[in-house]
Amino acid sequence: MFKTFKFTRKVENILMLIFTAIFLIYISLSPDMSIDSLKGVLVIGVTVGIIYGLVAVGISLIYTGLDVVNFSHGEFFMIGAFTGLTVYNFLIDGELIYAIFPEAYGVVGYVIGLFFAFVLMGLFGVLIERIFLRPLTKKGGGYTVAGMGIIICGFGLSVILQNIAYLIWNPTAHPFHADLGLPINIAGITLPMTYLWMLVTGFVVAGALYFFLNKTKMGLGVRAVAFSKDISNLVGINVPLYISIIFGIACALAGIAGTLVGPTYQVVVYMGYIILLKAFASAVVGGFGSLPGAIVGGFTVGLFETACSFFISGSHKDAYAFLLMVVVLLIKPTGFFGVQVKMKA
Repeated sequence: MFKTFKFTRKVENILMLIFTAIFLIYISLSPDMSIDSLKGVLVIGVTVGIIYGLVAVGISLIYTGLDVVNFSHGEFFMIGAFTGLTVYNFLIDGELIYAIFPEAYGVVGYVIGLFFAFVLMGLFGVLIERIFLRPLTKKGGGYTVAGMGIIICGFGLSVILQNIAYLIWNPTAHPFHADLGLPINIAGITLPMTYLWMLVTGFVVAGALYFFLNKTKMGLGVRAVAFSKDISNLVGINVPLYISIIFGIACALAGIAGTLVGPTYQVVVYMGYIILLKAFASAVVGGFGSLPGAIVGGFTVGLFETACSFFISGSHKDAYAFLLMVVVLLIKPTGFFGVQVKMKA
């Protein structure tokens, strides 16, 4: 009886601009607004945003490869943080790193921890895909038909991995005391070195992923499999192998993001679920299935969340990302990059 009302692309963009303008005007009237507070919001928002973006890229990669959302992805972030912390503490407690690099043993130990978190989480992701997810697709119908089973498996893996981490590291919060040097002053803002590491490493990893996907043969194979598994099979691409590579890369990104966050926040078993939700919101805001959109969405969610916490109320910090996601879904359902997603199982 009633036709479905649908905004045109132009109307969507205008409504998003109106929402942005209203939000900026509202926070500009806050009594806490100042140049210094605005600088702090920008620095913290971008720093948090790059972490959200890295995890969101992993979610989008798995979505394009397996046609489903991996609901255990937050646990790879958590285990990656614990892996980096464990490696760092092991190296710092020994004498070798200090003997070789007495002036920079903390930085060297942290870099090695980042490397191990990245590599081990990547290999662990490949193992998980091979053991738990691949058998579901061998029953017939491929990844799309097996989608519901993979989603349920993701929930189960989340619980299992969380409990394994509970047994290994116990439920208490673990401080990550990485000795990365004294804070630095940038544009009048005293910035801890942990924030600088998050920014620089996050951008380097994002840039390396872009180069890999666009300039290497394996990266082009990943993009081909993400675009169409059937066509990739016809041209001789080993689709199951590339699915494992996609899952491994996604989990490696989550692992290094967890280690980057560790020194700024405490590492705890239950840290995975909240980052999963924030990264999911970032992927939706940027355009689900779009890798550049995931990074842009991460920055947007990070800046919006930080600005609301500074100028509105810090007690509802975790709700702002989902408020932004709901607003974007209402106004621009395909996200900022306007990706027309496929129907998924």
